[in-house]
Amino acid sequence: MILDMMPLLCGEKNKIEFEFSYVPDKNGALCQTFSDIDFSSPVKVSGYVKSMAGYMFLHEDIHVEYSTACARCAEPVDGKMELSFEKDIADESVSEDNDDYIFLEDKKLDLIDPTEEELMLELPSKTLCREDCAGLCVKCGKNLNLGKCSCKQSEGDPRLQILKTLLK
Repeated sequence: MILDMMPLLCGEKNKIEFEFSYVPDKNGALCQTFSDIDFSSPVKVSGYVKSMAGYMFLHEDIHVEYSTACARCAEPVDGKMELSFEKDIADESVSEDNDDYIFLEDKKLDLIDPTEEELMLELPSKTLCREDCAGLCVKCGKNLNLGKCSCKQSEGDPRLQILKTLLK
């Protein structure tokens, strides 16, 4: 979504509101970073850009629903997240190496890039089906949330058995 900033830059308006939804590009940075997450339902974005005496900032509210696998037991998990953020908009007088600002290109603002950047910062690195997920048995692969398996439980590394005598 490209937002034309001319009404703010010319002083015709001091606030531009927007609302859109999109499905992240499979080859984009968000899907490449979180390749195990399926963003099949659209990301919903709403917000505004406001100008106050030459100072401009972007405010966004994001709602995203996604599907992934539990990091411990590999069962499907549906997740959703809502977040808000604000970011300052700068002109060419500020160095483009500064990550604190969003920069205009040809008096237009690309809203997808800051949205996906914020999602990459906020999405969980691992998702669990529940907090006390027991995971899979390392020997037979049984889902331990469904019950114990018949595998013999390990006594631990035999090289470390001597350390158990220190606990006595």
